[in-house]
Amino acid sequence: MAPARALQIPPICRLPPELLIHIFVSCSDAPSDELTPVLLGRVCRYWRDVTYLSPRIWQRIYLYEHHPISISHDQAAWWIFKSDPLPFDVRVEAQTIDMILPLLSPVLSQMRRIRRCTISGAHEEAFDFSNYEFDRSRDCLVDELNILVKGVSAISAIGFIADSDPTADRPPPSMFRVQEPSDGPPELSLTLAVYALPLATVMKPIPVTSLCITEFSLDVTTDVVRMLNFLRCTPLLETLHFAGWPQEGEPIIAGHLFPVHLPKLRILLLRSTCSVRALLSHLYAPALEELYLEHTNVDFELRTEPYVAAQYPPEEGESDDEAHDFSQSPWSDHATGMGLRALLKRSRPPLQVLHMDYADMRTKDFRWCFDRLHHLREFRIVGSDMSDRVVGMLAPYRKRWLAFGLANLKEADDPRGSWAVRLPSLTKLAIWHCQRVSGVALVQALQERVRLTDWAAEEGRSDTVESVAIVGCSEFLFEHGQQLAETLGDRLRLT
Repeated sequence: MAPARALQIPPICRLPPELLIHIFVSCSDAPSDELTPVLLGRVCRYWRDVTYLSPRIWQRIYLYEHHPISISHDQAAWWIFKSDPLPFDVRVEAQTIDMILPLLSPVLSQMRRIRRCTISGAHEEAFDFSNYEFDRSRDCLVDELNILVKGVSAISAIGFIADSDPTADRPPPSMFRVQEPSDGPPELSLTLAVYALPLATVMKPIPVTSLCITEFSLDVTTDVVRMLNFLRCTPLLETLHFAGWPQEGEPIIAGHLFPVHLPKLRILLLRSTCSVRALLSHLYAPALEELYLEHTNVDFELRTEPYVAAQYPPEEGESDDEAHDFSQSPWSDHATGMGLRALLKRSRPPLQVLHMDYADMRTKDFRWCFDRLHHLREFRIVGSDMSDRVVGMLAPYRKRWLAFGLANLKEADDPRGSWAVRLPSLTKLAIWHCQRVSGVALVQALQERVRLTDWAAEEGRSDTVESVAIVGCSEFLFEHGQQLAETLGDRLRLT
């Protein structure tokens, strides 16, 4: 009876596990939108045990756009888990360029064992990770994520070159790009051109440390809500660059903006955008060390966002500037100042570098910020309409009476410590093309500051100025440079 019963068992079930694994691997290796290893494991208990216990069967991950995104995310995570400790390959089939990053997002956080990645559909590319000596101790091998937001009218069929000629004999740009420095492991960047930033609902967290978002076309208007939600998917960011266009986006309704927690963000650059206030006001970046604001001045009136108008009571500083100093860009000055106030109040970062390149504030915003930037070591401002009042804030003041100016240098020896300076850690100062600042004000403020801080530095009480650059300021004349050079010596740079 036993031999007869054995003959009734199908031959496929009598195969040894090693041979069955080889067959299953051949089935799983073939591109298919079916979840082949899972289907094989449902045939019988023997097949389920073989598939679930063999990592080789799970080494090929096929992700398809037409599958629900949640299914693709779960599939990628499960296949990566089951293939451990073997290397795995990923293939993404997407006819929509915007879906490549969402499909890849669960893979980007578990790249230690990735071997190859193939993109097919809207973009064709195959990248072999095994050709490079990446630092495999990291979960994410991508050092920098670059996203070009091109909009519907500017994007091409493949999503990379707006004016590309389909008949041109040249390959499309690569998404994966490698730089090989001489003193370290290769550095990998991932560049994607999309219609719009991916929605947070179709993304898994990506542990990249550097992100650059560029609005490539005038057809694109900044969607601040969508951008902030996307930033929630990059919680480990250390560097963030955003470049847009100086045009307003859709109104931001109250209740749609919430702070984004970026605890490791150290460097932030915002360029050519009217959304400075909304972005700065909703970032929590307690480790921020360097802030670069570039080309954010505009000479047209910015709309008061509904979420700002709905705030009650209004934020501190919302009222008009009591100094009434002239500005060519009063509305963007107000927005930049209020954004920076909000960032400093919420995050209290140890900011060491502040560059404002054609990015201005009101006089009272400078005063408010200077009183709180205790760690700032480098301040560079270009093309500002700031007045002599702002320059005067760099001079020492008597803490007891808040009187500007250093009337008598001997007062620095006052044991009561009645003299103080704003930006007490400042060592580098650059003032470029500021046409409303007078040479007299610059000479007085900087001479008084340097005399006091030099004395304090000799006593080991504080830092002092190491370099000052004054370039292209029309009211700063030759004789002013001579006077300032008497105090600063070779620390002064003039053009």
